[in-house]
Amino acid sequence: MTTGDRIEASTYAALERLGEAGVPVVMVTGRPAGFGYAFMKMTPVLAMVCENGGVTFVREGKKLTKIYGVPPASLPEWRRRMNDAAVDVCSKVPGARLSSDSKYREVDLAIDWNEECTLSKDDANICVRMLSKAGFLASRSSVHINFGPPHFDKLSACLTVVRQVLGADGNDLSQYLYVGDALNDAPMFNGFPKSVGVANIKQWWDELAFKPAFLTERPEGAGLREVIAHLMTTRV
Repeated sequence: MTTGDRIEASTYAALERLGEAGVPVVMVTGRPAGFGYAFMKMTPVLAMVCENGGVTFVREGKKLTKIYGVPPASLPEWRRRMNDAAVDVCSKVPGARLSSDSKYREVDLAIDWNEECTLSKDDANICVRMLSKAGFLASRSSVHINFGPPHFDKLSACLTVVRQVLGADGNDLSQYLYVGDALNDAPMFNGFPKSVGVANIKQWWDELAFKPAFLTERPEGAGLREVIAHLMTTRV
Protein backbone atom coordinates (compact mmCIF):
# COMPACT_ATOMS: atom_id res chain seq x y z
CA MET A 1 0.00 0.00 0.00
CA THR A 2 2.74 2.44 0.89
CA THR A 3 4.96 4.41 -1.44
CA GLY A 4 8.10 5.17 0.49
CA ASP A 5 6.80 5.64 4.02
CA ARG A 6 3.30 6.89 3.29
CA ILE A 7 0.01 6.01 1.65
CA GLU A 8 -0.68 8.26 -1.31
CA ALA A 9 -4.12 9.82 -1.62
CA SER A 10 -4.68 7.98 -4.90
CA THR A 11 -4.09 4.63 -3.18
CA TYR A 12 -6.57 5.43 -0.44
CA ALA A 13 -9.10 6.53 -3.07
CA ALA A 14 -8.61 3.24 -4.93
CA LEU A 15 -9.42 1.33 -1.73
CA GLU A 16 -12.54 3.45 -1.30
CA ARG A 17 -13.66 2.52 -4.82
CA LEU A 18 -13.25 -1.16 -4.05
CA GLY A 19 -15.39 -0.81 -0.95
CA GLU A 20 -18.05 1.11 -2.85
CA ALA A 21 -18.09 -1.66 -5.47
CA GLY A 22 -18.88 -4.20 -2.77
CA VAL A 23 -15.51 -5.96 -2.85
CA PRO A 24 -14.54 -7.17 0.65
CA VAL A 25 -11.02 -5.99 1.45
CA VAL A 26 -8.83 -7.54 4.13
CA MET A 27 -5.53 -5.86 4.96
CA VAL A 28 -2.66 -8.14 5.99
CA THR A 29 0.51 -6.82 7.62
CA GLY A 30 3.35 -7.58 9.96
CA ARG A 31 2.77 -4.22 11.64
CA PRO A 32 1.46 -4.06 15.22
CA ALA A 33 -2.06 -4.25 16.56
CA GLY A 34 -1.99 -0.54 17.38
CA PHE A 35 -1.31 0.18 13.71
CA GLY A 36 -4.14 -2.17 12.70
CA TYR A 37 -6.68 -0.56 15.00
CA ALA A 38 -5.93 2.87 13.55
CA PHE A 39 -6.28 1.60 9.98
CA MET A 40 -9.59 -0.09 10.75
CA LYS A 41 -10.85 3.31 11.84
CA MET A 42 -9.54 5.11 8.76
CA THR A 43 -10.12 2.69 5.88
CA PRO A 44 -13.15 0.84 4.45
CA VAL A 45 -11.72 -2.63 5.11
CA LEU A 46 -13.66 -5.60 6.44
CA ALA A 47 -10.84 -7.00 8.55
CA MET A 48 -7.21 -6.30 9.41
CA VAL A 49 -4.67 -9.05 10.03
CA CYS A 50 -1.78 -7.65 12.07
CA GLU A 51 1.45 -8.99 13.52
CA ASN A 52 1.68 -11.64 10.78
CA GLY A 53 -1.54 -13.21 12.04
CA GLY A 54 -1.11 -12.67 15.78
CA VAL A 55 -4.01 -10.21 16.02
CA THR A 56 -6.96 -9.79 13.65
CA PHE A 57 -9.52 -6.98 13.85
CA VAL A 58 -12.95 -7.63 12.37
CA ARG A 59 -15.60 -5.01 11.66
CA GLU A 60 -19.07 -5.88 12.96
CA GLY A 61 -21.25 -2.83 12.33
CA LYS A 62 -19.72 -0.01 14.36
CA LYS A 63 -17.89 -2.44 16.63
CA LEU A 64 -14.41 -3.87 16.18
CA THR A 65 -13.80 -7.36 17.53
CA LYS A 66 -10.38 -8.91 17.99
CA ILE A 67 -9.20 -12.44 17.27
CA TYR A 68 -5.88 -13.63 18.69
CA GLY A 69 -3.61 -16.18 17.08
CA VAL A 70 -3.00 -17.81 20.49
CA PRO A 71 -5.13 -18.10 23.65
CA PRO A 72 -5.00 -14.70 25.40
CA ALA A 73 -4.18 -16.38 28.72
CA SER A 74 -0.90 -17.62 27.23
CA LEU A 75 0.28 -14.16 26.17
CA PRO A 76 2.12 -13.11 29.38
CA GLU A 77 4.37 -16.18 29.25
CA TRP A 78 4.98 -15.79 25.53
CA ARG A 79 5.82 -12.12 26.10
CA ARG A 80 8.34 -13.03 28.79
CA ARG A 81 10.01 -15.57 26.49
CA MET A 82 10.06 -13.16 23.56
CA ASN A 83 11.61 -10.38 25.62
CA ASP A 84 14.33 -12.75 26.84
CA ALA A 85 15.00 -13.86 23.27
CA ALA A 86 15.16 -10.27 22.05
CA VAL A 87 17.75 -9.40 24.73
CA ASP A 88 19.83 -12.41 23.68
CA VAL A 89 19.70 -11.55 19.97
CA CYS A 90 20.45 -7.87 20.49
CA SER A 91 23.42 -8.72 22.70
CA LYS A 92 24.95 -11.07 20.13
CA VAL A 93 24.20 -9.38 16.80
CA PRO A 94 25.81 -5.90 16.66
CA GLY A 95 23.35 -3.18 15.74
CA ALA A 96 20.21 -5.29 16.26
CA ARG A 97 17.44 -3.80 18.38
CA LEU A 98 13.72 -4.04 18.91
CA SER A 99 11.67 -2.12 16.35
CA SER A 100 10.20 1.20 17.42
CA ASP A 101 6.70 -0.19 16.90
CA SER A 102 7.24 -3.16 19.23
CA LYS A 103 5.66 -1.19 22.08
CA TYR A 104 2.36 -1.33 20.16
CA ARG A 105 2.45 -5.11 19.62
CA GLU A 106 0.29 -7.55 21.55
CA VAL A 107 1.35 -11.01 20.37
CA ASP A 108 4.66 -10.83 18.48
CA LEU A 109 7.78 -8.68 18.63
CA ALA A 110 10.05 -7.38 15.89
CA ILE A 111 13.78 -6.85 15.49
CA ASP A 112 14.57 -3.87 13.28
CA TRP A 113 17.05 -4.69 10.53
CA ASN A 114 16.19 -2.27 7.71
CA GLU A 115 13.93 0.55 8.92
CA GLU A 116 15.69 2.68 11.54
CA CYS A 117 18.59 0.22 11.80
CA THR A 118 20.77 -1.12 9.02
CA LEU A 119 21.91 -4.72 9.34
CA SER A 120 23.31 -6.84 6.56
CA LYS A 121 21.09 -9.62 5.19
CA ASP A 122 23.54 -12.12 6.69
CA ASP A 123 23.16 -10.61 10.17
CA ALA A 124 19.38 -10.44 9.73
CA ASN A 125 19.35 -14.11 8.81
CA ILE A 126 21.43 -14.89 11.89
CA CYS A 127 18.69 -13.22 13.96
CA VAL A 128 16.06 -15.36 12.23
CA ARG A 129 18.01 -18.55 12.95
CA MET A 130 18.56 -17.63 16.60
CA LEU A 131 14.88 -16.88 17.15
CA SER A 132 13.77 -20.02 15.33
CA LYS A 133 16.14 -22.10 17.47
CA ALA A 134 14.58 -20.51 20.56
CA GLY A 135 11.19 -21.93 19.54
CA PHE A 136 9.60 -18.96 17.76
CA LEU A 137 8.22 -18.55 14.27
CA ALA A 138 10.55 -15.91 12.82
CA SER A 139 10.33 -14.32 9.39
CA ARG A 140 12.09 -11.41 7.74
CA SER A 141 10.06 -8.69 6.07
CA SER A 142 11.53 -5.82 4.09
CA VAL A 143 12.18 -3.90 7.33
CA HIS A 144 11.73 -6.19 10.35
CA ILE A 145 12.31 -9.68 11.68
CA ASN A 146 8.96 -10.60 13.19
CA PHE A 147 8.91 -13.38 15.76
CA GLY A 148 6.26 -14.91 17.99
CA PRO A 149 4.49 -18.11 19.01
CA PRO A 150 4.76 -20.80 16.29
CA HIS A 151 1.00 -21.21 16.03
CA PHE A 152 -0.03 -18.74 13.33
CA ASP A 153 1.06 -16.87 10.24
CA LYS A 154 -0.57 -14.55 7.72
CA LEU A 155 -2.19 -17.46 5.89
CA SER A 156 -3.73 -19.10 8.96
CA ALA A 157 -5.22 -15.76 10.01
CA CYS A 158 -6.68 -15.17 6.55
CA LEU A 159 -8.23 -18.63 6.57
CA THR A 160 -9.90 -17.68 9.86
CA VAL A 161 -11.29 -14.53 8.22
CA VAL A 162 -12.58 -16.53 5.25
CA ARG A 163 -14.38 -19.00 7.52
CA GLN A 164 -15.58 -16.81 10.39
CA VAL A 165 -16.15 -13.46 8.66
CA LEU A 166 -16.92 -14.27 5.03
CA GLY A 167 -18.68 -17.52 5.94
CA ALA A 168 -16.94 -19.33 3.08
CA ASP A 169 -14.99 -22.56 2.63
CA GLY A 170 -11.50 -22.00 3.97
CA ASN A 171 -10.23 -24.86 1.83
CA ASP A 172 -11.07 -23.04 -1.40
CA LEU A 173 -9.21 -19.77 -1.87
CA SER A 174 -9.60 -19.68 -5.64
CA GLN A 175 -12.13 -16.82 -5.54
CA TYR A 176 -9.80 -14.52 -3.60
CA LEU A 177 -6.82 -12.44 -4.67
CA TYR A 178 -3.78 -11.76 -2.49
CA VAL A 179 -1.38 -8.89 -3.14
CA GLY A 180 1.97 -8.66 -1.37
CA ASP A 181 5.52 -7.33 -1.61
CA ALA A 182 7.67 -8.93 1.09
CA LEU A 183 9.45 -12.12 2.11
CA ASN A 184 6.89 -12.84 4.82
CA ASP A 185 4.20 -12.95 2.12
CA ALA A 186 5.59 -16.26 0.83
CA PRO A 187 3.02 -18.41 2.73
CA MET A 188 0.27 -16.35 1.12
CA PHE A 189 1.71 -16.73 -2.36
CA ASN A 190 1.71 -20.47 -1.75
CA GLY A 191 -1.80 -20.56 -0.29
CA PHE A 192 -3.66 -18.33 -2.75
CA PRO A 193 -3.87 -19.60 -6.36
CA LYS A 194 -4.47 -15.99 -7.45
CA SER A 195 -1.56 -14.07 -5.94
CA VAL A 196 0.13 -10.91 -7.14
CA GLY A 197 3.48 -9.45 -6.20
CA VAL A 198 3.86 -5.73 -6.74
CA ALA A 199 7.01 -5.02 -8.74
CA ASN A 200 9.28 -4.09 -5.82
CA ILE A 201 9.15 -7.71 -4.64
CA LYS A 202 11.74 -8.43 -7.32
CA GLN A 203 14.44 -7.36 -4.85
CA TRP A 204 13.59 -10.43 -2.74
CA TRP A 205 12.83 -12.76 -5.64
CA ASP A 206 15.65 -15.27 -5.18
CA GLU A 207 14.92 -15.56 -1.45
CA LEU A 208 11.18 -16.23 -1.78
CA ALA A 209 10.28 -19.80 -0.84
CA PHE A 210 7.04 -19.38 -2.80
CA LYS A 211 6.54 -16.84 -5.55
CA PRO A 212 3.39 -14.95 -6.65
CA ALA A 213 1.52 -16.13 -9.73
CA PHE A 214 1.58 -12.62 -11.25
CA LEU A 215 3.68 -9.46 -11.08
CA THR A 216 2.62 -5.86 -11.56
CA GLU A 217 4.53 -3.53 -13.84
CA ARG A 218 4.81 -0.82 -11.21
CA PRO A 219 6.09 -0.95 -7.59
CA GLU A 220 4.60 -0.09 -4.21
CA GLY A 221 1.32 1.85 -4.10
CA ALA A 222 1.26 2.27 -7.86
CA GLY A 223 1.40 -1.51 -8.22
CA LEU A 224 -1.55 -1.95 -5.89
CA ARG A 225 -3.53 0.66 -7.82
CA GLU A 226 -2.71 -1.27 -10.98
CA VAL A 227 -4.28 -4.39 -9.47
CA ILE A 228 -7.35 -2.50 -8.22
CA ALA A 229 -7.88 -0.88 -11.63
CA HIS A 230 -7.87 -4.33 -13.23
CA LEU A 231 -10.33 -5.66 -10.64
CA MET A 232 -12.68 -2.77 -11.27
CA THR A 233 -12.76 -3.54 -15.01
CA THR A 234 -13.93 -7.07 -14.23
CA ARG A 235 -16.91 -5.70 -12.29
CA VAL A 236 -18.28 -3.48 -15.05
